[in-house]
This record gives sequence, C-alpha cells and structure tokens, in this order.
Amino acid sequence: MSSDSAKTAPGVTAKAALITGGTSGIGLATARRLGEDGFALVLTGRDPARGEDAAAGLRADGLVAHFLPADSRDQAAAATVVSFVERQFGRLDLLVACAGVGVVAPLIDTPVGQLERLLAVNVLGSMIQVQAARDLLARSRPSAIVLVSSDSGVRGDVPLGAYSVSKAAVNMMGRMLAVDLAPQGIRVNVVCPGDTLPGMRYMGTLEEPEASAEDPARWTPSPMGRFAQGREVAEVIAFLGQERASFVDGVVMLVDGGAGAGYP
Repeated sequence: MSSDSAKTAPGVTAKAALITGGTSGIGLATARRLGEDGFALVLTGRDPARGEDAAAGLRADGLVAHFLPADSRDQAAAATVVSFVERQFGRLDLLVACAGVGVVAPLIDTPVGQLERLLAVNVLGSMIQVQAARDLLARSRPSAIVLVSSDSGVRGDVPLGAYSVSKAAVNMMGRMLAVDLAPQGIRVNVVCPGDTLPGMRYMGTLEEPEASAEDPARWTPSPMGRFAQGREVAEVIAFLGQERASFVDGVVMLVDGGAGAGYP
C-alpha cells in the first residue's frame, strides 16, 4: 500500500498513529507493529537521516509511513506535525510518546542543566505532544495515548538517578491525563519497559550526554533470564492503544520480565 492509497481510496480512512521518537528502538518497533494493524504512521525524531531511513524501511514492507523532523520540546514543531497528520489523514487515533533521553549518573551528581534537559525532553516533551494532539484525538473518539516511560520510574535506578525522577513524573502525568481526557473519549496509559534491546539511542555520560547509546553490558537479566525485545514492548503498546483495551485507562504497566516482582 502506498501513502497516497491511504489518503485517496474511496470510502477508506486509515487509522492514524503518531509516534514521537519513532525512528529507532521501541518507537520504531511500535510503528511497525501498528502498521501491521492497519495504522497509517507518522514518525518524528531529531535525526532526519535516521528518520527517513526508518520510514523508507516501513514503506518497503508495504506500510504507510511518513517522517517529520521534530524536537519533542518544540511546541511549534508539535503543532506542525499534528497539522500534517490532519491534512494527510483527517484523523488521529493514537499518540505514542516515545521520545526520551537519559544520562548515566546518580541524581546527586547531576548538574542542574542536565536535570533540566531530562525533564524538558521526557516530561514536558510528552506533555507538549499531548496538548498539540488533544483536539484531533478527541475528534476520532474513541482514541488513545500511550506514554512510554521506564521501570526506572517505578522503582528507581541509582546509576540513572535523574532519568528515574523524570520517568516517575511521566507515570504520574499519565494518570492525571487519563482523568482529564476521559470525558473526551481519549484513554491514556503508561508503559514502563525494563531493559530492552537494542537500548536507548540517547543515554550518554555527563561529559557526553548525547554522544552514545545505552550500554546493555551494565544490565542485569530479568528473572526470565533475558532482556526484552522491542517487539515485545510494542505488542503491549499496540494493545493499550486500540479498542481491545477499551476500559483500560490510567494504568502504569511494567513490561519487565518479572524484574519488579522479585528484584530489590
């Protein structure tokens, strides 16, 4: 199916999903999974080359996919992306807020500037996307939002102190948004993945916060004896984002292979 076919086929309006941070890792796996369910896809990210490659790969597999460069912290960019979705598809059924960054450092050692950066991307960035998409989502009711958080936001990860704080804020934000948006027919849930291969794209050090990806070598396998794959997290997001989960709202769901059940 081409991009044009989704837009012009008589009597057909594709379900549309917007995935921020959708160009790699869990975001890209989620885009692919939603595409298999018939969603037309719009991906955003800060790296145009990686984004275009991601969208091209999805289209090569017969999915409807577009990429728009956007920083999740940029309100004008968020509005532009939502306007594109409206023009292209006339609707938005699902927003997946997956854009995020981290830094490897205990909270007490994290400079204020780095903490502000994490809160701006991980917390305010998600909120900006929700506010920009709210009206279009409401027009497609029932619709849904899934915020991608982390198990670090549930039980804390000392080497990722500031990241843990930011993701704990995302968890509470999802619960409050679920209450706020329920009257408009928009469900909001939060997914908290454990360690998931291939790891986050932006998880650097204090000295080079965006120069390196996450290092799986420091991870501890779950009680299942392995790490998650992006597809496994994407399956949960796809469930929560569709009518199969029509009465699931305001949930903060761990997807961590049992780590939260038995690890300190």
